[in-house]
Amino acid sequence: MSEELGSLMQQTGCESVNGLRVILLGPPCSGKSQLAPILAEKYGIEQISIYDLVGEEGAAGSKEVEKAIDRLCDGERRGRGFVLHGYPMTIVQAKEMEKRGYEVDVVIELLRSDEEANVWREGRMVDLETGLVYHSTLLEAPGDAASRLQKQESNSKEAFEASLQAYNEEVEKLRTFFAGELVQVDASLSRGVLPIIRDVSQALDGICPIDDSMLLAPGGMAAEGEVYNFIKGANKGIRAGGLLSHVMGLNSYDVSEFIPFYVSGQQVGWLRKTFAKLLDESQRAKKTKAFEFQWPGCGIDGVPQMGCVELHPSLWDSSVEERSERVHTLVKCMWDEGLIRGWRGEMQSVSQTFNSDPVLKLERGAVPYFGVASYGVHVNIFTEDNDCNIDVWVARRAKDKPTYPGLLDQCVAGGQPSDLGLQENVEKECIEEASISEDLARRAVPAGAVSYMYETRKGMSPKTLFCYDLRVPPSFVPINSDGEVEEFFRIPLTEVVQSISQHPEEWKPNSALVALEFAVRRGAINPDTEPDYLDIVKMLRGCK
Repeated sequence: MSEELGSLMQQTGCESVNGLRVILLGPPCSGKSQLAPILAEKYGIEQISIYDLVGEEGAAGSKEVEKAIDRLCDGERRGRGFVLHGYPMTIVQAKEMEKRGYEVDVVIELLRSDEEANVWREGRMVDLETGLVYHSTLLEAPGDAASRLQKQESNSKEAFEASLQAYNEEVEKLRTFFAGELVQVDASLSRGVLPIIRDVSQALDGICPIDDSMLLAPGGMAAEGEVYNFIKGANKGIRAGGLLSHVMGLNSYDVSEFIPFYVSGQQVGWLRKTFAKLLDESQRAKKTKAFEFQWPGCGIDGVPQMGCVELHPSLWDSSVEERSERVHTLVKCMWDEGLIRGWRGEMQSVSQTFNSDPVLKLERGAVPYFGVASYGVHVNIFTEDNDCNIDVWVARRAKDKPTYPGLLDQCVAGGQPSDLGLQENVEKECIEEASISEDLARRAVPAGAVSYMYETRKGMSPKTLFCYDLRVPPSFVPINSDGEVEEFFRIPLTEVVQSISQHPEEWKPNSALVALEFAVRRGAINPDTEPDYLDIVKMLRGCK
């Protein structure tokens, strides 16, 4: 048994999967601490228990746990990846982790009865050298480890029963909260250890075949699936190292999994079909009328009908404020139940086009679920000499940023608030992010836009980035004033293109698109030498 267990630990379904973030969920004594070091060894990630971060006494204090989670979510750890066990145990803790920027790839719930958990508790022993967990009768340690075993006395029967009761009171909420990432594994003692490990490994192997270069990047697996889609595009076999493959990565979606979302006869978004069903069920349970549903099917003539979700007819003649309030009430209930994640407490205007009047206001955290377009501004800051040689200022994002830590970016970029004009926002971001003077910031000129759309686990994500160009004198040096940038550096535009082609994992995905769009306009990508030139230009505008 011990030799087979060791062999299983050496099997690498996906070698050195840095960036993979796993939570082991389950009642006390369900095998989490036994499984964690095995997964850490197999997948090359870090094993973390909440007790490793704060100690057993500190784990009882909420302040200590909050500090620990902040450390857990830092950019360096996020890049390496880890398997976390012993936390979260309550829905409050899960939401606190999300608030602090913790994102998870898979949650493994170990299913074990209360009676069997108690049996495991009574005979559980740990190898002080390796951290592997054994059992006095159910899983005996090999001869060389037997002398190092220590019975775990900290979990008394009273403490075990209290912890078990607390977990059972919260488990349904946790399952709902992690519904999109949850994989349940039968951890019954009668199965034996190896089948349980194999089931968990199979679940992880299913999400691991993501390009290694992305997983090994300083930023690891970043937010909203952009990095996954960006790199996935590089593996489509279009042309090795081809720029088109990277552009395709952020135009990756299957529209058959979605249905359109309409307000006042205008399509304003896309809903994943599974979320639309949850929305319908929640609306029925709350006995409210915010939306009307037409499910996909076939028409009388046999032609497939895509279906749609519309604002309820009772709201068609209402004001934006009235309809937004009813929608917000339903969305808030879904967040309370863990069906919507990432609450921001901010409202985003929803309209058919960028400059059209808003038809609805939606909680920003719900925007990805409704597939509503979002907008931003990116500024290309560059120098140009008399021979038309262009250098570009590039920023490396701080390693402690909650999104895309350590990746390359434009020096100035940000989301577009509904209460600011584009030029006004550009000037504000220039001052805040790079300490650019007001006079110089005013010289930024609009130069086009980049549009793209891709799938995330939450839904469809259509985005448009307005591109601005700002030529600066050779003596200019940006200065970071908000702590969100690790360094600024200036490199030739041709090297920027080469970097994106050869090392796309080092770039914040949408920033790479903006850089390529700038390179097209300034001649650093040549139609005579780039075989995919027209397709690149087309797809930078979001055309598949």
